[in-house]
Amino acid sequence: MPTLPTTAPPRPFKALLVEDSATQMALLRAVFRSRGHEVMEARNGAEALLVLAGEMPDLVVSDCYMPLIDGYQLCRLLKDDRATRHLPVLLLTAETRGLGHFWAKTCGADRFIVKEPEMDGVLEAAEDLIRTAPPKDPAQGPVFRNPEDLGVEAIQRRLARALEQRLLETTLRDSIARLYSEDPDAQSIVRGFVDLLQTAVLPGALAVVHRTEEGLVARGAHGRCVSEADRQELGRALERAMGVSGSLDMPWDAAMDPEERRLALRDPLQLVLPISVPGTPINAFLGLLVERRLYQEHVRLLEIASDELGRLLTLEASRQRLYHQAIQDPLTGLFNRRHTTELLQHESMQSSRFSQPLAVMLIDLDHFKPINDRFGHAAGDRVLSMVAQRLAFGLRKVDRLGRMGGDEFLVLCPQTDKEGARQLAMRLLETVTQTQLPNLPEGRNLSLSAGVASWRGEGDTVELLLARADQRLYKAKAEGRARVVAED
Repeated sequence: MPTLPTTAPPRPFKALLVEDSATQMALLRAVFRSRGHEVMEARNGAEALLVLAGEMPDLVVSDCYMPLIDGYQLCRLLKDDRATRHLPVLLLTAETRGLGHFWAKTCGADRFIVKEPEMDGVLEAAEDLIRTAPPKDPAQGPVFRNPEDLGVEAIQRRLARALEQRLLETTLRDSIARLYSEDPDAQSIVRGFVDLLQTAVLPGALAVVHRTEEGLVARGAHGRCVSEADRQELGRALERAMGVSGSLDMPWDAAMDPEERRLALRDPLQLVLPISVPGTPINAFLGLLVERRLYQEHVRLLEIASDELGRLLTLEASRQRLYHQAIQDPLTGLFNRRHTTELLQHESMQSSRFSQPLAVMLIDLDHFKPINDRFGHAAGDRVLSMVAQRLAFGLRKVDRLGRMGGDEFLVLCPQTDKEGARQLAMRLLETVTQTQLPNLPEGRNLSLSAGVASWRGEGDTVELLLARADQRLYKAKAEGRARVVAED
């Protein structure tokens, strides 16, 4: 049985060949026509623009180095024009070294290859581009409607605008990227982004809403031409996009420019654009209230800004996720032993520097091993998680709670002497003892034992402090458990 080809040949297409060498053009022409493809020809980028003024091809195949307008400049002009932005461009070169690949990428070429003597590789690359290209719009007309657009000076002006646009895009990307290097925090990134972009949007309004593990981060900026009702409507549009129930707490910053006049938006356009990276969930939206004409002029800049912000927020989310994994105990969600010890080291330095009291308490579950032995480790894990929640809810905001391992927990009590820590430990023990733990088999209650020690200032160490707390915990166990023992 004959085997089918893995890749079917594409339908016949129309290719614009741009080549200043007559010999190379003849080879290209013969290769493309041998497969039934129609050919249009131009000797340089300027002639290619003249051809495009009358007819639109399916593909542009251009040499890189030509007089008047080379392949890189031609590609840049095509990719910066809405009418030809999606037209596939294949750039060719005879040089195997140099910055050709770099320039081809920066000008937006879809493919860049080194020419071979037979040109078969050029044809294969062109047919592959046609297979993956989006369908051609049959209503698409010529690129240039005015003959004045085809003059040398007009083309030079277009090239200058294209280069200026590229510089602007690069500067925008760099400015947004610096937001992360200056302060890698979702709140600061969103605030800096809004401050940076408002000069391009105003008069009008823009806002960003981002969902993080800690909650929603929102920020907006507006000009004097935008009323409070307009801002509320834009906020409601963002609420619908985010799926937020209830009113969104959106801080708004007024325009910083004191010279801005009170203008009315004559043709206002409200947009809510998703901010994301391909392959990741949409956790942020950009809301805009702008003049329609202004948006059409700056649509590419806004798209770039949105993409760059999406990358930063995704990077920050990954950083936060890794950070939490590094400092959290996976079972209880509390700080792990390493991070708790680091916090204690920091608090002890603060206590010595400012002559403030500091106390710690080591807490251990009583008779926890029989629970694991009789009911299994899954039941024991549920008990540990529930006790961790009870302890966390019973602490003050300044206290820090960590799991040191097994069924042992450490509580840091800044600005607290040993008597204050002892009373707090008593309340924690009473809360856990009197609370019915629903995940404990057979409805049993748990009890805790705790040892309390305080920082002694100069000459004391974290290791000695923990050792004293551990000695008091051991004493509490020896005296019958379910009690607190503090150092004298």
